[in-house]
Amino acid sequence: MRLASLFVPVMLSGLTTATCAGPSAKITAHLNSPTIFADGGQVFLQLSVHVPAMSTRDRRPMNLSVVLDRSGSMADQGKLEYAKQALCTLIDQLKEQDIFSIVMYDDIIDVLRPSGRVGDKERIKRLVRSIEPRNSTNLGGGMLEGYQQVERNLHREYVNRVVLLSDGLANVGITDDRELSRIARRYRTKGISLTSMGVGLDYNENLMVALSESGGGNYYFIESPHGLAHIMRREFDMLSTIYAHHASVQIHLGANVRVSDVIGHEWSGNEGTCTIELGDLYGGDNREITIEMEVPRGKGSVQVAEGILQHKTDATSEERLASFTALATYSADKAEVDKRRDMDIQAKADVALSTRAVEKATQALDEGKDEEARAILGAAEVRLNESAAAPCAGAAGAAVRDQSQRLQEYKVMLEQETDGRRAKKEIQYRNYQTQKKK
Repeated sequence: MRLASLFVPVMLSGLTTATCAGPSAKITAHLNSPTIFADGGQVFLQLSVHVPAMSTRDRRPMNLSVVLDRSGSMADQGKLEYAKQALCTLIDQLKEQDIFSIVMYDDIIDVLRPSGRVGDKERIKRLVRSIEPRNSTNLGGGMLEGYQQVERNLHREYVNRVVLLSDGLANVGITDDRELSRIARRYRTKGISLTSMGVGLDYNENLMVALSESGGGNYYFIESPHGLAHIMRREFDMLSTIYAHHASVQIHLGANVRVSDVIGHEWSGNEGTCTIELGDLYGGDNREITIEMEVPRGKGSVQVAEGILQHKTDATSEERLASFTALATYSADKAEVDKRRDMDIQAKADVALSTRAVEKATQALDEGKDEEARAILGAAEVRLNESAAAPCAGAAGAAVRDQSQRLQEYKVMLEQETDGRRAKKEIQYRNYQTQKKK
């Protein structure tokens, strides 16, 4: 495991990072202004998580279960055939020591290949090629069986993951989105993560996003089945560079500091603490996390927050990877606060706020309120263009302009796209990628 035990605190203008000998993950923390107005109020804390690049040559062994929808709709557009080809491509990439299982579901759950060492790849591929489309969609039952297959050989040194693929709605068995998410969250605490892949335009994108969030894996919108093999390879490449499982940031807040939101991330908190779930970390990851906070009145200097980046080594143990401390000073001079504003961090905060508006727009689309969705996007674009970072040169201004362009594209998509299902899925997926930096 990657132990980060030799920490050396480094103070850099309002932040502390932790470093250690050899390649290690790092976390830094910056406020949008290191000077806070004496009356307190809203501030944004930007956390940046950097994971060193990793070679895939010496990857961890994998314990994978692919859960494949074989409902009748998978016959449309050749989706099942493309899924089978993608699955065969994945099988070719596995090694002898990897553990692999295949679960199929329609209204019946079948284990095509029980969890076990890979062995004869050609035999597994013959099994895959024999799959035929059938009836309804018991997504929950298939997902649960996939988890159970992985759990049979659960090991902390393995990449333990379920890959769930569906083109339709969960209409048999467990169909409640919240219950399905609870199942994913429960297995995540055991060290098994979940990636969800939605194919076509008829699946429940809200459920698939929620499952990936609760399950700590990735989410993919695959409009055309032609893209299945590419996405399966992309997922495998990410799994080949797993750096840390079930990562989280544990934050202790300064006196009377309160977290309002962690934009685009699952989080929980009570008085004085906040926990942010990051899922698995991969080699080369650069995650950005925007935390909206309320700070109290004050004077002098203040520690706004301190925290650690950690990950689970098993169901009960955590390993510390890096740490941070965020410091600030109070000022009664508003001009001084504005002068000290960090425009790069302000740009990231304003972009993050705009992604929250996009989430509201997609909710309006779910309710059939297309005009309201366009209005929300338009208002978000106006606010973003009014950002203090918008006219800046360099990365700050570029980030704001890029997101403004995306918002314009979303509006055009809603105005011109004849299929509302596609527009909603595309907007939601691109917003997910913006929030997750994926």
